[in-house]
Amino acid sequence: MTALISFALGSVLACLAMAGWASAHPTYYPEVDGEMWRERMRNGTGLPPYLSYHIHVLFVSNQNDSVGPAMEFRKRFMSHFGLTDDNPCNGLTHQGRLCMFTVDASSGSTDSPFVTSEWGMFLPLEDFAKFVPWTMQNRGENIVFIHPNSGMEKEDHTHWAVWQGDIWPLRPSALCTYCGN
Repeated sequence: MTALISFALGSVLACLAMAGWASAHPTYYPEVDGEMWRERMRNGTGLPPYLSYHIHVLFVSNQNDSVGPAMEFRKRFMSHFGLTDDNPCNGLTHQGRLCMFTVDASSGSTDSPFVTSEWGMFLPLEDFAKFVPWTMQNRGENIVFIHPNSGMEKEDHTHWAVWQGDIWPLRPSALCTYCGN
């Protein structure tokens, strides 16, 4: 039975990867003046505002005890909040709406800040207080990474993020200093 489950989960993840399901990064904000914020951060006169958030659930694509709970949590999350895969996030710009990114089953491609597979969602500012507490209380053993999107991608992921569960390494080289400029 375990071999059958392993084969089935592996097949699903392989199909997702072949279908071109992509990483949820980055969210570009062309209107953000990265040079100005970089200077303000350097001299201590200001920080950029948060424009949205991402929630990511990380998992190891070749371990059933990691994939199963992550995909079940995604299913429960989507069901609880009335989301479907019929209207996923579109592209790498501000979405203006709550949406799910497609599952990244690539096991952490070099153009992703994640060193493992993940699924994620785009979260508008006004929805933070609704979704984050539910995620915190319902994540089980899943590893959840929540970060703001300010247009300063490295800081968003390395200084201003919140982990729920174990902290996993990130690939900062895949992050731009300020995106959109």
